[in-house]
Amino acid sequence: MNARNGVAEIDELSERIAALAAQRQELRKAGASCEVLEENRVQLGRNQWALCHALIEQNLRGLASSVG
Repeated sequence: MNARNGVAEIDELSERIAALAAQRQELRKAGASCEVLEENRVQLGRNQWALCHALIEQNLRGLASSVG
């Protein structure tokens, strides 16, 4: 992944997380079932995990380029 693709991925993941969080609030307001809320929670967690790893990778690349 190059730097430009990494930034785009981070932006996309951040937007997806925000959308899933907003969706979760709407689901709760609407009285969604536990199963629906759980699916949303799992998607939110997976996207947060992916964002964390994308940020770590981006920072490791920056560190490696500043040292080397």
